[in-house]
Amino acid sequence: MVFVNIPYCVENDRIDRGVAAKELQVLDIGEGDRYDAFDAIYNKRPRGVSFEDPKKALLLEKALGRLGVPYRESPESEYKYEGLDDR
Repeated sequence: MVFVNIPYCVENDRIDRGVAAKELQVLDIGEGDRYDAFDAIYNKRPRGVSFEDPKKALLLEKALGRLGVPYRESPESEYKYEGLDDR
């Protein structure tokens, strides 16, 4: 399993949401994974996306690199509150 951690930084807010959506839409990853990645880019709480297939993680990492979004790969989430709602 590969987890792509996407930490929030203020520069992420400068990325046009339409451009980010188009960049993620063309990826051969699941619809839920695209949604999670988009949400992680703009959410102030760091999040990420989990993949069983490392090749799909690499596709996302390349797209994040083109967008200028920072990311880190790890075997599991680095964020202890991953999956908790934003109450």
